[in-house]
Order: sequence, then structure tokens, then C-alpha cells
Amino acid sequence: MKAILVGLGGRARHWQAACEAHPEVELVAYVEPSAENKKRAMEERGVPEDLIFDDLSDAASVEADFVVDVTPPAVHEIIAMKAFDAGLNLLGEKPLSDNFEAAKRIVEAGKKAGVKHMITQNYRFNELPRTTRRLLETRHIGDVAQLDVSLYVDWADNPGSHYVTEPYMFLTDMGIHHFDMMRYTLNADPVSAHAITWNLPWGWHQGDACQIIVFKFENGIVATHRGIGCTMGHVPAGHNGEWRYEGPKGTLTWEGFDLFYTLKHKQNPQIREQIELDEIDGPNPVLNEFVRALQEDRQPECNAEDNLKSMSMVFGAVTSAKEGREVQLSEL
Repeated sequence: MKAILVGLGGRARHWQAACEAHPEVELVAYVEPSAENKKRAMEERGVPEDLIFDDLSDAASVEADFVVDVTPPAVHEIIAMKAFDAGLNLLGEKPLSDNFEAAKRIVEAGKKAGVKHMITQNYRFNELPRTTRRLLETRHIGDVAQLDVSLYVDWADNPGSHYVTEPYMFLTDMGIHHFDMMRYTLNADPVSAHAITWNLPWGWHQGDACQIIVFKFENGIVATHRGIGCTMGHVPAGHNGEWRYEGPKGTLTWEGFDLFYTLKHKQNPQIREQIELDEIDGPNPVLNEFVRALQEDRQPECNAEDNLKSMSMVFGAVTSAKEGREVQLSEL
């Protein structure tokens, strides 16, 4: 399948390599308006100069099946509309947009154009969430009633980057990964968000980088997300965070990068078992899923319409933090 890579900044390195390594994907064009980024891509990554266009509209003459969009979030709507106008399927970097109204417009435009549109929520494709989803579906710990997630990281400490200067970036940029994994592993959708955010005295972010969020789900599950983005100490589990699922038959816990099942209360013998993790679908399961969806003419996992539900958790939490109240996600 033939692809156009839009954006030749830092993140494009990953997607160029992923497309070049995939046996069924061929990069046939690139789009980048920045002369500096073009020069770097040609010199460091061997991108042919004659295949680089200034604008996606300029690449209309190139025969392609899909676009890979690795531009900044504020540009995603522009790229999506141009791709849809050209009848091209779209694999877009998260987030879908930095604006919820724009995200909804993008989804509707993609549906109207009849194309496939997937968002690269790559965290949900890793071993821990895939194995957890399987165990919860088989009711390994019974019906889950509560999920608690803790994330302590020294996140985004490059002075001047938008992660440091823009408001609520820890919640929005890191949160979307975790919120999407909540939905995926629980196989349920949220109905409300209640968030409190703040900064620590030594924090380097201009926007709040600490938070406690309570999400209520449609099936009665309560999920909490507690995070600090400017820790000076131990980072226990990287960007995955530590997860604890509570059920009547025990707990599933993510400890570091391992998964444990525990059942202790009034049990003899007590159970403490490390679970072997399921294998994932190759080095880039996101791209594999998208290519298969195109080949099978179906909507991919993490399609844009479904991803709106994860986005609603982000924007619901931001609204809650700003207004100091619980927000029903149906309000958005």
C-alpha cells in the first residue's frame, strides 16, 4: 500500500522507519513546508528531494492509499480535510485534535468521505493492556468495581517546548494515553470526570502538572488517575504508570512492567501469581492494524469516531479542573 508522510519533524523519524520496515507499505511522497526540516530529512534520513511537497494538496497527482499525519495537533484538522477531499485514508498521530469541536468536525468529515481514519493510541497495543483486557473479559477477578492509576514521572523538561509552556499539557498529552487504556482494558465508556490540578513549588511546567481525576463509567466502575509530572525521585513504571484493578475475586496489578494476580482476603492458601504477558503484533502493531483494516475494508481499532470517547475524558477533565465541578461528558 502506498503512503504519504505528512510532517518531517522529529516524530517523523519513527513513522518513516516504521513504514519502510513494513513489507506492505511504500512511502511515495512526503509533505513538509519547513526548509530546515526538509534539509534534515534529506541529509539524515535519505528522503528524496523530488518526493517532498510543500502542501498535501500539491501531492494530489501522487497515487496513494493513505496519509500518515505527524504534524502538530493544531494542524490535524487541516491535514484531515485535505486527505478526505482527496479520498485518502488517514493514520493520524494522537491526539485527534487539541480542540474537541475540531475533533468532532474531523470525525464527521471522515465519515462523510467514506474513508478509514485511525488514531495512533499506541499504548493500548502493548503487552500489559492486551493481557489485562483478555483476563478481565474472562472475569479472572470477577466484575471490576474500581481501577486506580498512579503516574510519577519527570516529564517534558525541555525549556521552551509547548509541553512546558501550554496549560494542562500533562493531563492532555500523557492523560490521553492512560484514559484510552482505561476504556480499552475495562471495555467500557465513561460518563463523568471530576479533576483537581495543581503545580509543585519546584515544577518546571507553566501549566499544572499534578492531578487527581475521578472518572465514573457507565457500568458503575469508578476509576481514579493520580499523577505528578515533575517528580524529583523514583519513577516506578516509566510512562505506563502503576495500575490496580479491584474485583471480588482479587486484584490485577501492573507493577513496573509486570502483571500480577493476587487473592488474599480469608484465603488459604493465598494466591500471588505473576501472569505471563501475551505477545504483541510485531514491532508496530498500530501500523499492522491499520493496514489490515484497509485490506479487509473495515474500521480499524482506535478509529477516530471511537477515539472521541477517549478525547471526551481529556476535555471533560480539563473543564472540570477549570470550573471546579464534576462534568458530565454528555455536556461536551
